[in-house]
Amino acid sequence: MAAATAASQHVESGQRLYGCSVRRKWTPALLAACALSLAASGCSPPWLVGGVSSPIRLLVSHPCPVTLGATDGVSNPGISDELVAPNPTSGLICRYAPPSPFNEDWDLDPGSLYDQVWLTPSQAVHLAAVIGTISTAAPTGTTACPADFDSTSLIVFAYAGAPDIDLWFHDTGCQTLDNGKVKAFEPGNPNFYGPFDSLIQQWAPSRT
Repeated sequence: MAAATAASQHVESGQRLYGCSVRRKWTPALLAACALSLAASGCSPPWLVGGVSSPIRLLVSHPCPVTLGATDGVSNPGISDELVAPNPTSGLICRYAPPSPFNEDWDLDPGSLYDQVWLTPSQAVHLAAVIGTISTAAPTGTTACPADFDSTSLIVFAYAGAPDIDLWFHDTGCQTLDNGKVKAFEPGNPNFYGPFDSLIQQWAPSRT
């Protein structure tokens, strides 16, 4: 992945990403403070995606691309302010290695596909329901982030009589999840760092 989104640029220790200081370990106190910060902004408008220049469009009926190349987001024409619609008929998870040099720690080709998982109908419905509970409120204040390796996963849902919905999952550092229009921020977002992360790790474990 030569090009990264504005939402997923790698930054060195001590710099900021969405107000986050990177390369820090999460603690219960930090997560609690983040939750309070996000709860305080719960009535704010959704956090909008911006700066995407080379979006990708995937379908559950097609295999994952072997690499994302210069892709820096997803495209869902006519998407609403909700991350996903409920009750998909199936789903797909595509997981990608970090770009160079971060891939070297895991012996993966930079930006390459390392896992492809098709979801059963029940799994897809469950995951979409969890994603539907994730807050898309814009983050506020300052948050300490773990290490960011600029890695990405794609999640795709298929629907009966409606277009597929693609999600761009920046899966290291201060994680984000977006549908090309609205975005969610993991810190202080319990349904993001709790049930969503748990399901992804269960069905398509990270290698980074």
